[in-house]
Amino acid sequence: MSTILAQIKTINTSTFAGTDPIHAAIYGTVIISLTDAATGSPVNGNNIVVDYNETLSGVTTAKTATIPGQSIIIYVGVIKDIANGIINYWTVTGQSDVPNAAPPVNQCDLKINYISVIKPESAPAAADAQISVNATSSYLPIQYSLDNITFQTSNVFTGLHGGGYTIYCKDANTVGCSATAQVTIPITQNLLAADPSVALTGSNTSRWNAAFNPVVFTYQRKDFEITSVIIDSSDGNAKLNVNGDTSALAAAITANNNVISAAAAQGVTILNFTNYYVYVNAGPYVGTFLALSADGSSITINTSYAGNATGFVNSNQLKPYYKVLTNITYLDPLTNTFNTITSINRPDSTGLTKADISNFLQSLLRAKDDSDYTQINFRDSNLSASYAIQYVEQYDDITSTTGGVITSPYISIATPYYVLYTARQLQSKYGGNLAQYVPFPSSQQAAWVTEFTEPVYSNAYPFDLSFIYGEALAGLQLYYKITLLDINRQPLTTNAITSYLLNEDSSWLLNQDSSKLIIAAQNLVSTPIVEHIGLNRLLINQNFQLDAYYFTIALFYNDTDGNPVQITQLQTVRIDHTPDINSVYMRWIGLTGSWNYYRFIYNQEISLDVQNATIIKNFVSDWENQDGIEEVISKDAGQKVKLDAEDLSIADIKGLQSIKYSPKVQMMVNASPVKWQTIVLNTATFSEYETLNGVAPFSITFNQPSINIQTQ
Repeated sequence: MSTILAQIKTINTSTFAGTDPIHAAIYGTVIISLTDAATGSPVNGNNIVVDYNETLSGVTTAKTATIPGQSIIIYVGVIKDIANGIINYWTVTGQSDVPNAAPPVNQCDLKINYISVIKPESAPAAADAQISVNATSSYLPIQYSLDNITFQTSNVFTGLHGGGYTIYCKDANTVGCSATAQVTIPITQNLLAADPSVALTGSNTSRWNAAFNPVVFTYQRKDFEITSVIIDSSDGNAKLNVNGDTSALAAAITANNNVISAAAAQGVTILNFTNYYVYVNAGPYVGTFLALSADGSSITINTSYAGNATGFVNSNQLKPYYKVLTNITYLDPLTNTFNTITSINRPDSTGLTKADISNFLQSLLRAKDDSDYTQINFRDSNLSASYAIQYVEQYDDITSTTGGVITSPYISIATPYYVLYTARQLQSKYGGNLAQYVPFPSSQQAAWVTEFTEPVYSNAYPFDLSFIYGEALAGLQLYYKITLLDINRQPLTTNAITSYLLNEDSSWLLNQDSSKLIIAAQNLVSTPIVEHIGLNRLLINQNFQLDAYYFTIALFYNDTDGNPVQITQLQTVRIDHTPDINSVYMRWIGLTGSWNYYRFIYNQEISLDVQNATIIKNFVSDWENQDGIEEVISKDAGQKVKLDAEDLSIADIKGLQSIKYSPKVQMMVNASPVKWQTIVLNTATFSEYETLNGVAPFSITFNQPSINIQTQ
């Protein structure tokens, strides 16, 4: 007797947006499927008993199932709903060694459990779709048919067109049992040619982009599929066989030819008639060609036959004023409601359409801060945002007399995209995509989002490090680990500092001793977007000992075996123990789209700038008693501050450079509660450093808010 393998499978999945169209909930049916461990083929269980654990909303329950056939349904409902913190799963824990006795004869239990579309039709008329039928019965073999006439023992059908089918099944029961079910095979819409995502190792994809770089969705127009190319026997030109109706093009060409022929019969040459061109992309036939003739399902073009080929053809005669509509669904940062805006784009001569939505995405972000420096990982919804994409092609209806349009069904991209308040530079790895900063559970270790090679931390000053919290991390219990280093960058004997980050379901954060962290009681930003997916700022508020000159930090989670898995690079941070004398603490948004911090110490130069005085002259009538000839009725005044730092490394200066062109620079004016004041830096051409020396001074000058002066 062969060994039976019991496996948990999810089938018939679907999505439901509910209140969150960007992170839709996944619904489906969960089954226990039985296969032969040696061959992998479906087998009957004959009432085998399978033990399994069901975990719903974090609660695990032990259950059993008796399976007479090849599978059994154990659950129908929500599989995963990140927006509400739901991740349900099932695991097989055991099964009986010997199946129970066969069921009584003459009892019909044939059932079609589900039908899977293994492969949709890749294009209209491609006839390459595949489906598989999962049926169970106590009386084998089961036979399958598409027409209830011709049956086969294989449960897989290939070479199918898109559309609806009825599946027929029968088994070996002498009663004559049968079952039917319907399935619709979709046709793949290959309009989308490229999006702003980047494919990484381990089947991971980064859909995080810089808002201040192009964010482009590229579509390839394909009006008709070219199924073959044959030679036109009348002139030796290439004749394209297509899978669409070209009768409108045929009528237009015929009308043209009739007018030209009639005019020629009278000795007249028509010069201003319209030629009809098509764009072809099929093997050796690439470019714009004159359509010489058409007969309803084929087009002859003005180029010699060069062999058979497949591809596509576009015709403005058949689909005039063609355009692609891109719908962007987003969370409005001002109203906290989901809205949709449409980008309309026309193709070039090759049918390529590019929709750059970066200008709009920039409006979703703001150079401001809502953090109060109490949450251990604060999701900055001002500097990051998510959005969903739908697209559709639209063109004028050539059969309409009232100016109607034809709009194809909308195609939704299942996964959301993300954007950060970032401006990438020339030669940046991955261009405008932030792939190097995106962590994945089993792939690359992501970089921290900072301008500094080594950021600088000062005890008792507000400070955080930014990282991207991607949806691939949902359901993982993340934590960070800090290791203190001495002046020689060697680990101190002190134990590493470890703390857990806030979970997706907003559950309590735990210290190493499982005690609750008080910060979990803080109010979170309340939006329908999944909590914490976005740019996160990890709060560092430790009071480090004096012999700690540096610390390293990284994010981890524990795998199913309890082993730590590092998901970010190890970031070194310098600890500044300089006495707090006349310090000026600054923060600013850098090109990476995160807040950066630096403390200027000791001696800062303060100056008072008074200018723009408005003076009037009084008429003097009494020279003996009048107190003056001139009076000042208004003037402007304000303080300037020059911050200096001596002997900085080039790495520090490069990190500080972004403060000079940052869109938002602030100075801390109060420590408890934390309060910042926005300042404006003086513009100039700065002398930064000489590469030979390796160290250099650094200074900036900024204006404080103007002094409010009495005016007349």
